[in-house]
Amino acid sequence: MNIGDFNLRQRRISKSLVNRRAREYVEKKPQLKGIIGLYREVFSVQRRMSQRIPDRLPHIEGAQVSSRLQEGKLLLEPEEVEIDLPLLVEMIREIGEALLRKGEKEPEGMRAFLEGIAQETARELVEGYLAGDEDRFNSLAESQPVEPELIYLLLHLSLAPFYWKAAGPLARQADLDQVPRGTCPVCGDLPLMGFLRAEDGLRVLECSRCGTRWGFPRLMCPFCSTTDQEKLGYIYAEEDPNHRLYLCDNCHRYLKVTQGYAGKDEELVLPLEDLSTAHLDLEAEKRGYRRGCRTVFS
Repeated sequence: MNIGDFNLRQRRISKSLVNRRAREYVEKKPQLKGIIGLYREVFSVQRRMSQRIPDRLPHIEGAQVSSRLQEGKLLLEPEEVEIDLPLLVEMIREIGEALLRKGEKEPEGMRAFLEGIAQETARELVEGYLAGDEDRFNSLAESQPVEPELIYLLLHLSLAPFYWKAAGPLARQADLDQVPRGTCPVCGDLPLMGFLRAEDGLRVLECSRCGTRWGFPRLMCPFCSTTDQEKLGYIYAEEDPNHRLYLCDNCHRYLKVTQGYAGKDEELVLPLEDLSTAHLDLEAEKRGYRRGCRTVFS
């Protein structure tokens, strides 16, 4: 049997699916029209630009994929991702312009940053971002006219299509039904959100950067790996049992989890679920918990 025969279904989100789901969310919650409209515009840029990124054959296959997973190694190391710097800079500018058009308030220094960013600057920022060292990244970003958090967001969104192209073929051939690690087994980033698979209740996490999905134990914190049941729990509103807040009293972080679609989990657009459940973020913050991943926009 080929390993792909029992593979966890990966997401298959398209522009038409995002637009359809976006309309459904706005119909239910008209107050979300602005932020969901922004996501649609950013996703449109990402999808269009991704068509200019060549498809890649997996750099590892078969036994190598299984071996890396068993050893806890990433299937896609940072140096194995090919980044076209001119295209990246173009994408940063287009996504930045989308944020300016659709955002409620223009961030200070944003236009100056978009006009002035050069390939060498982008390369240095990417290196800091991929190193996963927040202090190093902030030090590099402080010389720019805009806040480091906004630069991080722009990089995260602009790098995502490169990761989609590189991670997709790997995720589709890997057995990711049960991976006891809270970071993405393909690229190493943190989960944006999770869902409970309708068929069996498996808790599935989705990477905030490459979009890979992997099964993760329900009785473990994805951020600190504790299995102390006295430290773990979840809450939900009686009027909305399909959305849960998983809370960890060991690291004081939280994960939002929704209910999957029976037989159609690949059509669940978790970035839209994330934006539509901002009330859960507020509830978690009110209780003293902080978000697991750094960005709320994937």
